[in-house]
Formats: sequence, C-alpha cells, structure tokens
Amino acid sequence: MKKHLAYLAAAALAAIATACSSDGPAGIDEQGTTELVITEGTAAPRFMPRVRPALSSAAAGANVGGTISTPVSLKPNACEPAGQQVIVTYTVTGRQDNPATFKVNTVWQFNGSTWAGSAPVTVTVAPRPTGPGSDQYPVTVTLINASSTSSGTSSVLIAPFDVLTSAPATLVVTGANVTIHVAFAECPVTNTPPSLMLPNDFSVEATSSAGAEVTYVVTASDAQDGDITSSVVCTPASGTTFALGTTTVECSVTDAGGLTATGSFDVTVEDTTPPEFTTFPAGAVQLIAANISGAVLDVASLGITAEDVGGVSEPSTFECDYVAGTVLAIGSTTEVDCTATDAIGNESSVSTFEVFVGLNVGGTGFLPPLRMADPFSAHKRGSTIPHKFLPPTYADGTPATDLAIGLRLLVKRVDAVPDADGIEANDFSAGSTVWRFDADAGQYIFNLRTGTSSPWDVGTWQTTVSFAGIPLATTLFDLRR
Repeated sequence: MKKHLAYLAAAALAAIATACSSDGPAGIDEQGTTELVITEGTAAPRFMPRVRPALSSAAAGANVGGTISTPVSLKPNACEPAGQQVIVTYTVTGRQDNPATFKVNTVWQFNGSTWAGSAPVTVTVAPRPTGPGSDQYPVTVTLINASSTSSGTSSVLIAPFDVLTSAPATLVVTGANVTIHVAFAECPVTNTPPSLMLPNDFSVEATSSAGAEVTYVVTASDAQDGDITSSVVCTPASGTTFALGTTTVECSVTDAGGLTATGSFDVTVEDTTPPEFTTFPAGAVQLIAANISGAVLDVASLGITAEDVGGVSEPSTFECDYVAGTVLAIGSTTEVDCTATDAIGNESSVSTFEVFVGLNVGGTGFLPPLRMADPFSAHKRGSTIPHKFLPPTYADGTPATDLAIGLRLLVKRVDAVPDADGIEANDFSAGSTVWRFDADAGQYIFNLRTGTSSPWDVGTWQTTVSFAGIPLATTLFDLRR
C-alpha cells in the first residue's frame, strides 16, 4: 500500500492550499516508504503587486514536480522598507505514522547577483492517519534586496532541507521547492513638505502717521518641485503700508503635491525720530531794556515752531530753559536752550539762542564842545573837557535818565605806536567830576580834567562813554600844548 503526501507552496502575504484528493487508497508500499506528491498550482500574474493566488492540488499515482510563481517587488536597500515578507504554506496529505521534520531558510538576501538564505526554522510534521484531508504548515519568509538594484527581475528558489522521518510510513519530500519571482523597482518618491525661508523679526522707521511702506523677501523651496518662491503668499504683502506698532506677517506655500508650509515673522513700525525746529532764532535776540533793571524775555513772541519729521507723531511741543518773568540785566548776554518733543516723547537735540539786553542808542552822541565828525575838537593839554550826550531810551521810548551811576568813560591815545592803554576817566582823584543828568538840559554831563604830564600826551585821543558795556557815544579830540 502506498501513502500519498502532497506538498504545496504559496506566497505574497497569503497562501491558500486546498486538500488534495487521492485517486486510490493511501497506505504503505511494499518498501514501507511514504511519497510526497506535488501538483503544480495555478500561476499568479507575474510582477503584479498584491496577488493572492488560489492553489489546488490533486493526488496522482506518481510524484509530480513543479514550482509556484509568486510576484514580489523589492526596493533598493536605501529604501524603507527594503524587504518584503511572503508566507509559504506546506500541505501534507496521506498516511504518516511518526512525526517528521524538515528545515526552511526564512531570510533570503539578494546581493546584486545571487541570493543567499539564512535563519533556518524547523518545521515539525505531526503524524496523521491515512485518508482524505491535509495538514498545513505555514512558514513566513523575508526577502531582502541588500543591494542598490532598482530595476530588472530575479528568482529565488526556496527548498526544504534536512528532512528527518522514520518508517514504516515515512515523509517523502519530492518536488517541494518553491520558486519566487522578484521584480526590482526604484524607491518610491515620497512627497515632502516645502520649506519657507523667512526673515528675522525686524523694525522700520515710520515715515508718516500712517506708518511705513515695508518690503521684505520670503523664498521657498521644495525637494520635489525645486524653487517655488512664486507660490509664496504672505499677508500683509511686501510693499504695502504697515501701521505703527507690531504686525505679524503670516506666510504659506503649497507644493505640487498639496503639502503646505507656514511661517510668520514680526515687523515693528516705530517712531524713533525726534521732531525738528522749523522756526528758530538765527542769531542773538536783541531786547531793549524796559527800565534800569533790564528786560523780560517773551519766548512766545519769538515765533519758535517745531514739527515731527513726516508728521508721524504730532503734535510737537517745545520747551526752553528760560524761566518766564526772569529779568535779564542791561548789557547781559544769556544763552537759552530749547528742546522739542513729539507726541510719543521723542526729544530733539538741544538748540540754543542768545539774548542780549541793550538800550536804544539811536540819536545819542556827544554834544559840543566835542564834535562827532572831522574836524574834531581840539583842547589844551591840562584843560577840562566837558562831555555831554543825550540819554538813550528804554523799550517804550522813555529816556533812560537813571544811568549816571553806571556810566563809564574811557579815553585813550590813538596816534601812538602802539596805541596807549585807556585811561579810566572815572578816577575822581584825577580831578574829574562825576556823571550827572541835567534834567533842565535833558543831557548827561561829565567834565574830564586832563593833565600836563604823562600819560596826557599831546596827540589824538578817543573818548567813549558806555553803560554796562554798551557804547552810548564815542568820538575823537586832540590835545595840544
């Protein structure tokens, strides 16, 4: 009696084996061996992905060898994943009195030219009585492309080995090899998101109360599409006017595969520019004293104005360090510092003007016997020379008749080489009188007493009367023997 053992293989993540039917009774032949009968299954379409073939077999009176083609597609080792698993199902039919085993390599690697198997597992076949039906033993096999091959085809033959069995009804492995056909393919192109190149946060100076026109550059690139800067959309757009304050610019770009990258940066429009004086005294401000005490400065009357550059943060105001109502003495020069400030507190640099307090000396001048023009008066050395002049006036036109105590007369020789130092004629010990105002004549009078010895030398002299450094009258006279 013969025992029929049918062995089939299937792959591609599923293998379906149907029971083999015997055309004769199963049993032990005269030699007491068990036969493994393999029938060729229905081949799957070659090199088509995800094919799950359905296999059937039928027992025959003799061993029938064959292979089962299973489509497998492997990528180069640089791809993820670089391998693929298939399930080979071994189907055993017929009588087997004792347990049996065989081995199968479960890892197969392609090095670019050949396949090498490793990681063997042992398949244990349990005893089974004679009769219809079958036992199935699935084995998971991993196929790996360990090379850079990315095109073409190859085949790997998976064959059981180290078969262990015992009489009387033994396992016969005949035609149990499985050939798996492999197609190689390039790594799949995986679409990756694009990249945005954004500027860092930055600030710009406002140019008007509306803000400032802001320009910026945003670029984008994509591993698959290259430069896609033209597809970048930012809000607010470059070249538009940004309001004062901080604005967040939102940008996005979408590649041809539909993946989008987004990003943002801040633009601060600020006003750090101080205002400027648009009208300011160009020189010293000349004040005429109101009285013997001096004058009071009215800053508002000077017409000083200030504006913020571009009108960004108006209104602008200004302040000067002169305290309103302060009396400035006759003959004094006072520096006044002013600064302008815009509506948000930007302060200008200091601008300075001078204020000089004088007297209205128009119409003053020495009266006879002195003469104000050539030929100048001539006087005998040692004589007394009367100095008379009309008073200057205050700001309201009132004659300044109260200056006598502060009047100063200086005479000096002007035809000497070098000019002689001046003589303070107010030296009363020299015999001169004091200055006084003659109300009846409406004039100031001072009698200058000259001497007969040095320094009163014969020659041309200049005489000048002043108050607080302000010349009121000056002329020349000659001294003779």
